[in-house]
Amino acid sequence: MAGKRSGEAGERSGEPAAKRACGPRDEEFNGARFKALLRDPAAAAKGLETFVSVAKTLPSPQVYDVVEGYVKISMECAEIFKLLDGERKPESEMLLIFQALEAILLRTASDLSHFSVVGMNIVKKLIHSYMKLVYAALYSENHRMSRGCLTLLSAMVAQGPDSARDLYSHFDFNNKYLPGLLKKRCKQGRPDVRMAYIQFALSFLIAGDNAILAQVLELKDFIPSILRSEIKEDRVSTVNLLLSTLRTKVVHNKNISKTQKVRFFTAEVLLHIASLYRWNGITDVSPEDLKVAQGSEEVGKAMVRELVHSFLMDLCCSLKHGITFYDPSLGTSGKGGNVVLLHFLLGLKTATEDEMVADLVVNILKVCPDLLNRYFKETQYSFVPRVKSAWMDNMKLLKKIYEAQPEISNSFKTSEFIPLPRLLSMVMVTTVPAVCNRTMFNQGLNLPSTEVKHSILSLMSMVLRRALRNIQHCLSEETWQRSQIYTLPAVQEFVQLYREAVSKVLPDMTSIVAVWQSLLKQEREHNDSPAEKKEGDVSTVKAMTRTEVAEQHGLDDAETLLLKAALLQVICLYQKVVPHLVAQSNFDFSKLLKGIVTEKGLREEVPPLLQHHILKVALELPANKFAWFKVQDISESEKIAGEKSVFYLLMKMFVTSTHSHLKISTKKLIIKVLRDSGVFEYTWKELSVWLEHLDNTKEDQKEAVIQFLERILLKLMTKPYPYTDKAADLVQEASMLQVAMFKQDSDNISIPVSHIDDVLDMVDVLIEGSDGLDEEIGFSLNEDMVIQTFPFSAVVPAALEARNILLLQSENGTGAHIVEYLVAVFTDLLHSQREPLALCLMFQLYDKDLESLKVAKYPQLYQFNRYYKLWIPKQSQEPVFKNHKEVSKEPTVALDSVFTTLLKGAYERGSSTLLEDGVQTKLRDLASWLPPDQLLLGVKHVLLYLKSTVENFSSVGKTLGPQLIDLYVDILSILLCRGNQIKLDHQQKQEKHQAESDLFMDEESLMTEVSSNDKTLEDTLTLIFRHPTLESWFLALELHSIPQPGLNPVTVKLLSAHLNSGVLQLLKTGAPIVQSITTDHRHVLAKYFEVITKSVLQELQTVGKGRSQVCPRKSHQLQALEELHMYMTAAQLKEITITMLQLPEMSLTDQKSEKSPKKGKQLNFYGQILLQLLTDSYQRHPQQGEFLLSTEHIKALGLLMSASASKDLEEVFLQSLQSEPVLALAVGVEVQAHCLAQCSHTSLAIVGVLIQHSRTHLLQFELWCLSSATGKYLRKHMASFLPLINVYLQCRDQYGFSRPSTVVSAVTRVLRKALWKELCAGIQDAGASHEATVKLQILSKLLPPSESKGLHNLMGCLPAALERAGNEESWAVADAISAVLKNSEELHSWRRHLLSACIKGLVAMYSSSKDENKQEVERSMLLRLEELLCVVEEVDPDDWYNLVKTGLKYRYRDEAFLKVLNIAIQLLYKKESSLSQSLVKLSKLHMMVTQHSLFLSAILRSREEDGMNIQTREALVDILLTAVQLSPSLCESSHLPVLLGAYAATLSTVDQKILLLLQLYEKNNQSLINSRILLWGPAAVEHHKTCKSLGKSLWQQPSMEEILCLLDREKMMKTILSFPQHRRLLPSQGIEESLYKDETVKSLDDFYDPCFLLQLFSELTRPEFVVACHKFVEVNALGLTVAALSSYDSNMRAAAYFVLASFRSHLEGARFREKSQLLYLLDAVQNGIKQPNLRFTFSLTLYIARVAQQILKPAVSVFLTSIYIGDMWLGAQEPDMLLSHVRLICTSADYELQDDSDTQRQREETVMSLCKKIWLHQGINSGD
Repeated sequence: MAGKRSGEAGERSGEPAAKRACGPRDEEFNGARFKALLRDPAAAAKGLETFVSVAKTLPSPQVYDVVEGYVKISMECAEIFKLLDGERKPESEMLLIFQALEAILLRTASDLSHFSVVGMNIVKKLIHSYMKLVYAALYSENHRMSRGCLTLLSAMVAQGPDSARDLYSHFDFNNKYLPGLLKKRCKQGRPDVRMAYIQFALSFLIAGDNAILAQVLELKDFIPSILRSEIKEDRVSTVNLLLSTLRTKVVHNKNISKTQKVRFFTAEVLLHIASLYRWNGITDVSPEDLKVAQGSEEVGKAMVRELVHSFLMDLCCSLKHGITFYDPSLGTSGKGGNVVLLHFLLGLKTATEDEMVADLVVNILKVCPDLLNRYFKETQYSFVPRVKSAWMDNMKLLKKIYEAQPEISNSFKTSEFIPLPRLLSMVMVTTVPAVCNRTMFNQGLNLPSTEVKHSILSLMSMVLRRALRNIQHCLSEETWQRSQIYTLPAVQEFVQLYREAVSKVLPDMTSIVAVWQSLLKQEREHNDSPAEKKEGDVSTVKAMTRTEVAEQHGLDDAETLLLKAALLQVICLYQKVVPHLVAQSNFDFSKLLKGIVTEKGLREEVPPLLQHHILKVALELPANKFAWFKVQDISESEKIAGEKSVFYLLMKMFVTSTHSHLKISTKKLIIKVLRDSGVFEYTWKELSVWLEHLDNTKEDQKEAVIQFLERILLKLMTKPYPYTDKAADLVQEASMLQVAMFKQDSDNISIPVSHIDDVLDMVDVLIEGSDGLDEEIGFSLNEDMVIQTFPFSAVVPAALEARNILLLQSENGTGAHIVEYLVAVFTDLLHSQREPLALCLMFQLYDKDLESLKVAKYPQLYQFNRYYKLWIPKQSQEPVFKNHKEVSKEPTVALDSVFTTLLKGAYERGSSTLLEDGVQTKLRDLASWLPPDQLLLGVKHVLLYLKSTVENFSSVGKTLGPQLIDLYVDILSILLCRGNQIKLDHQQKQEKHQAESDLFMDEESLMTEVSSNDKTLEDTLTLIFRHPTLESWFLALELHSIPQPGLNPVTVKLLSAHLNSGVLQLLKTGAPIVQSITTDHRHVLAKYFEVITKSVLQELQTVGKGRSQVCPRKSHQLQALEELHMYMTAAQLKEITITMLQLPEMSLTDQKSEKSPKKGKQLNFYGQILLQLLTDSYQRHPQQGEFLLSTEHIKALGLLMSASASKDLEEVFLQSLQSEPVLALAVGVEVQAHCLAQCSHTSLAIVGVLIQHSRTHLLQFELWCLSSATGKYLRKHMASFLPLINVYLQCRDQYGFSRPSTVVSAVTRVLRKALWKELCAGIQDAGASHEATVKLQILSKLLPPSESKGLHNLMGCLPAALERAGNEESWAVADAISAVLKNSEELHSWRRHLLSACIKGLVAMYSSSKDENKQEVERSMLLRLEELLCVVEEVDPDDWYNLVKTGLKYRYRDEAFLKVLNIAIQLLYKKESSLSQSLVKLSKLHMMVTQHSLFLSAILRSREEDGMNIQTREALVDILLTAVQLSPSLCESSHLPVLLGAYAATLSTVDQKILLLLQLYEKNNQSLINSRILLWGPAAVEHHKTCKSLGKSLWQQPSMEEILCLLDREKMMKTILSFPQHRRLLPSQGIEESLYKDETVKSLDDFYDPCFLLQLFSELTRPEFVVACHKFVEVNALGLTVAALSSYDSNMRAAAYFVLASFRSHLEGARFREKSQLLYLLDAVQNGIKQPNLRFTFSLTLYIARVAQQILKPAVSVFLTSIYIGDMWLGAQEPDMLLSHVRLICTSADYELQDDSDTQRQREETVMSLCKKIWLHQGINSGD
């Protein structure tokens, strides 16, 4: 049969469903056929079977919808239910019945939702009549029967929240057999009872509302039993359904509180969910995104693990959605928060084995750091160090947990002050794990296993890094200077406490060092017995056959290597975090270098990683922790070779290192060691020169040089005084020599001799340390004084002395390589000197000891002697070496050499060689590519030659001297640019390679890290611009302070000119670089800017006093000002600018040349510079007011502008006036005359500002207009003058009392005569340019009198212009004409023309611009239309129709248009007249509005509507309201569903208007009650849709419960609390008067309208209807009705009394638990009424409403609430009502039987207290 039907259906699949339903074939299975089969007992089973099989294929376009067909003809499904009556049916037939009902319910819950009434009927009948059958089927032994019953129950719940609520309240969830259904599972994976049970349980979550959902979650064994019953064996789809539903409906549900979630997701439930990580069920899905190589089982496992992990992460790690509570005290407050999560974490036993479980644990503890300490204290994992893989896994988990914590503790981000001890405990929570202590660390370090040690050190490193980040954060001054909670001293105190707390946990330094020594010992033992294995180590160390030293580090395995690196890293971190632990250690850390390097150099076998970390340790730790100059324990082989110090090994490591970063680190370490000794406190930078030349020495000579250096440095360290004294003596001698040479006081030349004597006493201090240096000497050493006092280090005399001893003792030139090395070093040191005399005297002094030496053996000595003598005065030179032919040859100059060599060679040969083209070109080229490490030396070298050239300028000559100075300055400029380029290159590399602190770093990253701290550019700038020669000579001649006396005036002038231009070139190059540097280095150039300012001011004073003629060309200081003013300070520029403004006009201007076409004056270079200063100032600081000028200055500026005719000066003048308009009063009238003559845009703008703010200039402009030639001039330059004339016309009425009244009218006539023709022609201009707008504005202010011909001509052509779209500017003219015609008879006619033009203009605008992109223009036009309509009150019918049609077509949602349309309808249709008859019919207009395609979307409420949509709806309602008021015949019953769909029953303005509209429909016989349409909002729309889809015979009215469900309980309570007591039930005559307004309330949308609800309640409580009394009270309907008794409107109170009376009568017949209490309450209210229509006080009504609510919630103690509120009304005159209240409480006391004894006692005391108060109250009132 089924096959036949399906076959027939297939044959007719091409026909539409409707046709097939109406076909003549009776045998087709349709609704009627099915109904007939059900009536036949014999065929019922077959019919059910067919129905179920067909229903499974629906909905389908190929199959007739038998479900819909049956439901349409049998709404009650009576035939199916009839089968359930009578005798019990066989299980097979019962299953078919259940499946048939399920099929119908599934469809009514989905695509047949308009038949939801049918579904609700089925649910109610099953619940109320057939639950026994349902239970019997549910607990049947037949699995198929149980599953069918469960799927039916799921379909019942799926009908919606109401059906879910009904089933929940009637289903027995406590049946002991219910959990047993979960055990009925199918092993093969087919649908089973368990799956149906899960679907049934989840259906409550999916279909139920929030209230049902909360109630279901409270059931302890309903959903949790699913999770308890081996969920890990369920199918993938089942797990997915369960977890996704719980996530969506519970976890992410904002209406489920966190407390409810915690009660549901207990630790037990969470652990059962976590068991899914070990899922072993059946895979029944094939995901596309999971591509696993293994079988489907592995795919399923991967899917389920991802599902459960994602779910638990959401649930346990989200503060927003999950069950986590954030504890700001991080668990230190002692409160037991997040207990569920703690128990859950403790139950996760596989965190060390499963990566996902570990990730979950890490993330939970990341969100809940308060659990850290408690978790580690209670966890099963052991962290006691031992050589087991389990312990290693535990440590990995520990590290993961803490690495996930924020590096900087969140405790610092608190907004409130926390005492430091408590703050310390909070920070320690995320710094050190609770399981870590000194004992644990020591145990781990003492174990023989390399892996254990490395793990412990790694943990220590992590702890120390975290502590370091917190300490760095605390010591950041910028962070705490802005803080309002902690001061910097308080944070520093915290850091000290923090260091101490961390140090108590960590092992001391002795334990760390012991690990290092044990490693060395183990390696030695392995070397002795290579076959022996370490106990506990996994790998063995190979036998080593090399020397003992090499074995220590060279052939380490990877584990030992990493262990050593980690150990060294920990030592570094100790110094940074807990330096006091390092200070307490007596270990000589220089032993760490043992084995890294030997006397032969750096071992190739030693990995660079180890070298890098050892150097880091040496650089970090203080110098006193290393014995650099002592001999360490060495091997026997080394003893034979001789003892070597660690410092020697360090230098050996420096020269033999092949890695650039290691070489740099070693160099830093050597310098640090020497600097910390105290001998090189101020000369340590010199050491890099010694080391660089050592590195550049030939390989075969390096060893000798190292030994030589070691000897002199060791000698210097042990006995520094002779050498420091020698250096100081030479410095003093050089100073005295300079004094004698220049014959002037040494105070002006060098530092005082007395200071030098003081400095000699300083040496002792330098040896010990320089902490108290400034206090002991009495003055602080600045950089210049240090350079002069310590030009070179004590190494120089020590090296010279050692050299002499070596050369005099050796024979046959064996010391040649030492000499070569020293000459190279001394040459660079000489080039580095600012004052080389002292160093050269030192060289000469020691060279005298070598007179007996044969020069031929050491030619470098002779050449160097001849070179340094260039800086010794001839009278001080002493012959040292005899002249030798071979040695005395002139050095050749090789053009391919390095920069310094080429420069030195050329300098030695003489000035002419330096100035050769080839040499100059090569020098410039080499300077532009100078390596970074040679840049500073190159700059010092050039500066030395520049200084020498300046000092010897007279001897060099006037020809060569200037050229040499230009060359040196040019090279300095090139070197400066090179330094900037190096800086930029370093910055780019730094951005690419962000250095990370880790064990492994590539060489490029390390080099980038080194270069990031490079200050080469800053040092270069300081060297150049702080050099005394450049500073002292710059503009020295101009300031009359020559630094070098004795030169003749011509030489001084020549030298000064070239130095000034050279320094200016350097300043132009360097100033932008200084500005671009992030650190503030502006002080480097500050002195130059001060000199410029001072010299310019002196020159201006000279010019201003007229003592000299203006120089024909710019001075150097003016050139400098012109080039560098943008880098000078605002104060300096302001001083110069104001001084220049005070100069006489003749000093700033010149007469134009005779060849110039225009005669007059022009700005000279003073004026041009002043103009530039002013222009740049206003461009840079337009708003800062740094350049505000006084009245005298603006007056001078005006005169200057008049004299110069400079366009730029006009711009400055205009900006000045615009920033300070009051200055217009100080400007002379000649400036205005000049500007009018110039006729430029800027000059006329100046006139505009002047006439706006000065009455004098306003009158002057009017007088100019009245001159004879002005009219012609205006016509000629009309385009330029239009903006100015517009400004004048706007301000012409100002200051009327200060000038004759005839002046304004005369000027107006002149302007009208000059401009009228052109202005009138502008009306026809269709463009919307700015010029056209200005013309129209001017025209509106120049209109002639009303009787003039010109005005009438204008009136004739203006309307046509107004009709064009986009010509809204012309309306200003129209308004002006209306003002002129104010008292004229033509005014009305003119306004009619304007009205027609306005309508046509709007129509054109709407047609041309279909979207609302010109809202402001349209709104102004609509306002104008409204104004004209109100005045004219008539309109052309065609114009009106076009406006309505076009407006509704393009602006249906425009609120402004709809409002004007409403006003127009009120005006035009208010009375019957010939005009209204000729207009479009009101009914048609109403139809055009309501039949529009946008009407429904605009008027019906949407869930997410904005303010614009609300305003549009209100405007539409206004139109409908107006139309119905004017024409009642428009009311039709078909409108009511739409109006109710738009209504929300609130007090919002639009809802009140809709209610008025509905009341108008009521008056016109379109009653809602007659139609029984009692729904509103979206429910009304849905009901209307359902009715349209069904025949009238099938319509079913909504029940009272369904209607009351539309009311929001919370909004009802809000309405009760703020009841609108002044709201009137019946409307007034006017609409506005009928609207209720309350300014104190933000939004009336939040309150229901009692006018509607009371009328609704009165209808719902009619005697003939069934009333849901419990629901009526539950939704606060009773409370609202009682609240209405406090209304000031008698009609409102009468309606409320009527509803209460009706409800009281229904309540007596109701059956629910709280009935008696509610009756008592109503009786109490009734007993308190002493007169008809009594108005209650608002507080009393509120009290009654609250009591009614409390009655429905017996679990909430009503007594305290009642008495607390009851105390407030004991003064009321209703004692009877209060006594009734006591009866109510007593009754409630009897009702609440489940309370404990404490609650009972509390209730009795409460009742007695109230009774006493009432008795006392009655006694007082009766006078007893």
